[in-house]
Amino acid sequence: MSEENRPGPAPPNVVDELQQLGQSFSSLGRTLFREGGTLTAELLKSLRGVVDRAREEIERMTSEKR
Repeated sequence: MSEENRPGPAPPNVVDELQQLGQSFSSLGRTLFREGGTLTAELLKSLRGVVDRAREEIERMTSEKR
């Protein structure tokens, strides 16, 4: 990425939210690891659907701002 295309520093509230999001993903990973033996394919498929919908929503919302 060239210097001219590099975004500026993120505002503090965005940095805080990204840290919180990272902590939430970390907690999710710990829960999945801890519960690994009791997870079903159906539950994991449902969880993957939630994550996919969240990604799609982020893409939709950010494309509206462009």
